[in-house]
Amino acid sequence: MRPTIIAGNWKHNPKRSAGESLWRGVIGGVEDRRNHSDVDRQQLEVLIFPPLPWLGWIAGCAEEAAAVGWGAQCVSECTTGAFTGEVGAELVRDFGAQWCLVGHSERRTLFGVDDNSVARRVRQALDHELKPVLCIGETLEQRESGETRQIVSEQLEKGLSLCEEGEFPVVAYEPVWAIGTGVTATVEQVAEVHGFLRNRLCELQGEGAQATPILYGGSVKAENAADLLGLDDVDGALVGGASLEAESFLGIVDAGFACRSGRKPETF
Repeated sequence: MRPTIIAGNWKHNPKRSAGESLWRGVIGGVEDRRNHSDVDRQQLEVLIFPPLPWLGWIAGCAEEAAAVGWGAQCVSECTTGAFTGEVGAELVRDFGAQWCLVGHSERRTLFGVDDNSVARRVRQALDHELKPVLCIGETLEQRESGETRQIVSEQLEKGLSLCEEGEFPVVAYEPVWAIGTGVTATVEQVAEVHGFLRNRLCELQGEGAQATPILYGGSVKAENAADLLGLDDVDGALVGGASLEAESFLGIVDAGFACRSGRKPETF
């Protein structure tokens, strides 16, 4: 059975005092839930992706950090060397991070990261023992013109193009039109795309890709998390705005625990 992954992407937030409080609130909440559940980290993984300056601070909280996984919101396609302003996978891993996002729609749209660059970043992550989360998704214009399958298929194929046999990055489907807009794709829309992605993954990587978690990202909230996580090919959530408050993020974590244990979210 694939693990459930609940990942919080803090984006360009928060400042230090608020961030320390948020971090400790999430850590304490996750630990408390694990103490009252038989769901372990092999079944449910909680991840935090803070801004890069936070990585050193979190590395200094190694004992606390054992409750969750954590990583970078992006890594460079470059190796070490004279690349001013870049932060490579080797440096990120050296600080103790285990994960990284690659190809988030905001990196693609705002900073010109294309599919070929995404593939190189996935390769860098794997080469330095980071677990990449490959983000893919269509714009509203592409959805309305019926291009959703074509776009996500191309992004998936190119993003995985430098992977070797037996390498299965986590995938996150994040429809661009549902990120930070308050608009959530319907469960029918999510189920359709995730089912397509599962089949496409198996075409590209063989039946081993049946074990690849596919996350949904797009205005996930505590109120809709249980419905989304109940879908067959939705294995978790990539959470943006709702991850910036411990209570709201833990509400989504509760839905993850409920999904794995059969209990109702409000019982955690």
